Amino acid sequence: MRAEEKGIVYIRVSEALETMEKCFLCQLEERLEQRYVDTYLGELVMDPKAREKIVESRGFCNYHSYRMLASASNPSSEDCLGLALVLKSVTEQLLNDVTRQKKRKSPALRLWSVHLKSSTRLINVKELLTPVSNEAKCPACDHISEMTRIYVEEFVREIGQDKHVQELYDKSEGMCIPHYVTSLYIASSKLEENAVPVIERLVEKQIRVLEKLQTDLSSYIEKQDYRFAGKEQVHTERIVGQSLTRIVGSRGIDRTLAKLVNGKKGGSP
Repeated sequence: MRAEEKGIVYIRVSEALETMEKCFLCQLEERLEQRYVDTYLGELVMDPKAREKIVESRGFCNYHSYRMLASASNPSSEDCLGLALVLKSVTEQLLNDVTRQKKRKSPALRLWSVHLKSSTRLINVKELLTPVSNEAKCPACDHISEMTRIYVEEFVREIGQDKHVQELYDKSEGMCIPHYVTSLYIASSKLEENAVPVIERLVEKQIRVLEKLQTDLSSYIEKQDYRFAGKEQVHTERIVGQSLTRIVGSRGIDRTLAKLVNGKKGGSP
């Protein structure tokens, strides 16, 4: 079956594997995130349902709030007004939250009642955290984690049966550790008959990825010796950054694994 007959998810996974620049799932996630930010700032800021959802979550999580700000603050962008409108709506809800805290009457439930000597804490922690935006409620985290789940499910399904995907993956730079763990989790929970060979292939590939990483880092450390020219030392500096992303993934992707394991669902393709 030709790639175009399999659908857009298959095509995007295949294209990401072909680039071979870094963890292909990190690349896909970064693109998903940028598309979400651009779409939200360009279209969804004026959508009543999107506004209602962002007010309910008390804004985006810390990470995605700053991603929104970075895009909105771009000199070529006119999205700061849209972001300001969103923040104003969120601020109105936060004012209501804090005002309710002021109006508490019952001594037993008073927000600030803490008996330190007896270690009995009467603070309702869940309610106390209501005004705080976080990744558990963040609409951006929801959407990106759900879309990543779709990509990973497509990948683990095709890696077990599609020769083209198998060849691309064998030639690729493999995955970072968070996406490797995500793929193992999806394969073990979603696949039935084909799970074992898929997991074996993923593990074998990851061993090769880590062995290469060890070799690269050993070479870098060795070349820091004073006998090597400054130009050669500088050339190897990128190994440290590349090794870091191999271990922890690209910045911000760690939240996806947590949401997938917790069964959190979000957006659509």
